[in-house]
Amino acid sequence: MEMKISINSEEKNIKENINVYDLLVLMELDPKQSGIAVAVDRNVVPKSQWKSFILEEGSDVEIIRAVQGG
Repeated sequence: MEMKISINSEEKNIKENINVYDLLVLMELDPKQSGIAVAVDRNVVPKSQWKSFILEEGSDVEIIRAVQGG
C-alpha cells in the first residue's frame, strides 16, 4: 500500500510504514552523510531516531542539506 506525504513542499506517494532513514535512501541521499537534517511536521527528528521514526499519511517532511562553499 502507498500513502501520500509532502517532501519539501512536493506531494509524493511512497510505501506505507517507511522510516526517515529509508526515505532518504529512496530519495538517493546518503543518510550516513553529515550535513543532512530532517523535520517532520515542523519537528526536527534526531539522526539517532531516523531508523525508528515511521512516517504517517499526510506527514510534512522537510529535508535540509548543508552545502560547502560560499
